[in-house]
Amino acid sequence: MRRKEQDIALMHQRKRRKHKIKLGVSSAILIVMAAVLTLTYFKLSKNEYNTYTEKAKVNYKVNLKENEFYQDNYVDEKSTIIASLINNIDVDFDYKMNLANEQDYTYEYKIVAKTSVRESSKSTSIYETTDELVTSLQQEENSKQLDIADSVTIDYNEYNEKINKFINLYHLDNTTSTLELEMYVYVINKYDGKQINQDSKVMTLDIPLTTRTVDISIGSNVVQGEGKILSKKSEYENIQYVLWIGIALAVAGVIVFIMLIKYIIEKRSAETMYAQELKQILFNYKSYIQKSNTPIDTKGYKVISINTFEEILGLRDTMQSPILMYTEEEEERTKFMILTDKIMYLYILGAKEIREELRAKNAEKNNKKNK
Repeated sequence: MRRKEQDIALMHQRKRRKHKIKLGVSSAILIVMAAVLTLTYFKLSKNEYNTYTEKAKVNYKVNLKENEFYQDNYVDEKSTIIASLINNIDVDFDYKMNLANEQDYTYEYKIVAKTSVRESSKSTSIYETTDELVTSLQQEENSKQLDIADSVTIDYNEYNEKINKFINLYHLDNTTSTLELEMYVYVINKYDGKQINQDSKVMTLDIPLTTRTVDISIGSNVVQGEGKILSKKSEYENIQYVLWIGIALAVAGVIVFIMLIKYIIEKRSAETMYAQELKQILFNYKSYIQKSNTPIDTKGYKVISINTFEEILGLRDTMQSPILMYTEEEEERTKFMILTDKIMYLYILGAKEIREELRAKNAEKNNKKNK
């Protein structure tokens, strides 16, 4: 009888192992296929880009009229000067763009002079003029570096007189007048026709127009940045289906993996469950248990079977009696007992008992499904 039970247990173990292998292999194959398809999609649909950095710089020199106060005929950028002593202003614009790799592009630029008159308490202009001082022709390049350098000479007195004439004509008070020199650069990627540099206005020089002292300052929008441009578009634009198949396979693989975990939990072998439960009992309640190395004879005792270890633990607390334990190693069964006057309270934890309980539960579950 014992041999037959062992053969049945081994047969169930082999079936469970075979099913677990099927689920595990299926899950692994699905997840690997999903990963391959997803990586393939991102690799094939990836565009190639060329990175760049850009930097602008503006320098100027204020040339003076003949006078008895200054030894030099010009002052540098850090100086403050009386407006009536200014002859003209030399301004040098310099824009550089460096690309990581050679690229086909076109470029053009312009330098604009804007004058404006504003009330000191308001930000809107009363009067504005715009003059294009320099306009370049569009040029084509295939290189890693673009360097644009140009210079203009500003007749300060001409702009100042024009603005003062307007102010005096209309008797304006509390006004602020400014001459803004702006450089615009347009670099176009020939591959996709889009502008490379994000901000066309790459630098500004603000010059106050006044009859008093002049403090020329560089505007805050002198560009210095970096970015990337399209150099080659993917040849596989319409392969989103590969990604969706990959996602579907990944979802299926995860579902199968969850089924595997659930099956392992539900179909643990009776022997494994026995060993785990016995280990847990001894870990938590070792101090309450006295281990016996010899079988305890049930003759002369009325045996009362207990269904769970918690129940026999409760009896121990009530009776203040020790729990005796005897393990039948070959049978994979452990008996927990409390002895009183001619009464034995017995709880049996064994692989056979667990197996029978699991079969009963499965049979009940199947009967419910069939109804």
